[in-house]
Amino acid sequence: MRTALFIVVIILTAAAWVLTYSGYQSMGLMMQMGVPMSLGMEGRAGVASFAVFIGMWLVMMVAMMLPSSYPALLLHRTVYLKRSPDAPGGTLLFAVSYFLVWAASGTFFYAAYVVIGALRGVVPGSQSIVLRAAGLALIVSGVYQWSHLKFACLKHCQSPMHFISEHWRDGRIGAMRMGARHGFYCLGCCWGLMVILFVMGIMHLGWMAAVGALILIEKIAPRGKWISQAIGAVFVAVGLIVMLFPEALSHLSSQVVL
Repeated sequence: MRTALFIVVIILTAAAWVLTYSGYQSMGLMMQMGVPMSLGMEGRAGVASFAVFIGMWLVMMVAMMLPSSYPALLLHRTVYLKRSPDAPGGTLLFAVSYFLVWAASGTFFYAAYVVIGALRGVVPGSQSIVLRAAGLALIVSGVYQWSHLKFACLKHCQSPMHFISEHWRDGRIGAMRMGARHGFYCLGCCWGLMVILFVMGIMHLGWMAAVGALILIEKIAPRGKWISQAIGAVFVAVGLIVMLFPEALSHLSSQVVL
């Protein structure tokens, strides 16, 4: 059972990275242009651009988050098979519910791109404002890395046993509820790290890999608190630099989308 689940996770993660890579140029162009399909168009064009964005966001979340969620999936499957042997598929529903939470989170990032695009359309010389806002977002996410809420969420992500023992629900519906709750804890733990991905370029594979690695390190490190705090300090420092010198952001990545 353990080997089968591990193989499935590896295959799905690899497939998600391949899909992200294949959509890199087309989606990256859309991001750099401020999601043009969402601006100045009504009805089906806006819905289509939103659906494409959320679809790619979901694929990216699978690529980045599935490896770090493997311990929770494995533990859930082990307990579920013992407690609900007559209701197969519980762990699959747990995973689906978990990633639906992450898919829903993409709505906020899509909305931010729409607002940025609209701002550029009506405010001449708004690039400096946008970049300073990005710096402020980095500062906020950096401060959050030191917060009690961050570490409360991280505790559940670092210890699947703690999460399972506190939030176990039997049956398929219970598995879906658990998956959603685990997704919210994970979102609460990692949204600050996603801000750097938003600022530096959602479709930038290098930044995706870097953020995914930070998330994995936070979750598996025995004493991950200092790691989170160090990341937060770097975010605040970079955010301050960007707010004071907006043009500096352009030198940090060739794929900056803001």
